[in-house]
Amino acid sequence: MKQRNLILAYVAGTSAVSTLMGGFVACGAQSYRISVHGEAGEKVDRPNTGASGANVPSGRLPGVHSASGWKRSLPVRFLTSEDIDPTVVKQLQTAMKSWELAVGKPLFQYDGGEKRSGGDFRQLYEPLNDGVNGNYFDKSWFKSTGKSNSVLATTIWENSPRDASSIVKADIRYNSEFYIFGNSLEEFSEGKRTIVDMESLALHELGHLLGLTHVNETEDRFSVMNPSLFIGEGMITRRLSKGDITRIRSVYGIGDPTLVQTLETADEADSGDNKL
Repeated sequence: MKQRNLILAYVAGTSAVSTLMGGFVACGAQSYRISVHGEAGEKVDRPNTGASGANVPSGRLPGVHSASGWKRSLPVRFLTSEDIDPTVVKQLQTAMKSWELAVGKPLFQYDGGEKRSGGDFRQLYEPLNDGVNGNYFDKSWFKSTGKSNSVLATTIWENSPRDASSIVKADIRYNSEFYIFGNSLEEFSEGKRTIVDMESLALHELGHLLGLTHVNETEDRFSVMNPSLFIGEGMITRRLSKGDITRIRSVYGIGDPTLVQTLETADEADSGDNKL
């Protein structure tokens, strides 16, 4: 109980958001569930465009915020800042592959490293002006983004001025000041920085980037788009649910059926090695 209270005090002290904690995990003092964005489930970051605010125009299913996604500009070309370790980039690419296998078509194209890091941008949406879809580590998180210390990462995007259901650019920013991103099955928390499984977090953030929004557990408890994520040693959420696959296909359809591999979904897997 004392250990639990210490964790509660730590999380409460790093954020003014009262709904951060969705429950504890019984396998370690630094393993707990945290809101991915530190915001209400229906809110996702987007710039001040004509389509900002509510998740409209939505897709045909709940949990879809952009009905057309990137269909007019696939594959999504992306860069990663050079301060992101190559092993972490591979974990990001593995998450991308999961979404690609779900639709049977290429969704992403890696264009290499980006010399800028998150700290080179003065405010949250500034990376949208650089002409690339970047993945950035922010070592001065609040200063660069204005986000609470407890927020793991944030995805920002811009809709087409001609078609608000389409996405034309996006960036993902990761809170590397307060979290370590890597393989939580092999790496550990260090001091006040908690390990976060990069593949698990990237699945969630890439879902936003592709056009999906949060899905409450009451609707799909195995979805990678649940608004909270278990973090800490051994905590992973690396499988798409059946609902995730249905939602992403509602946006992108199915490409070459021979490329669609049978995915082991979270619904069918033992929840013990997915979410605790």
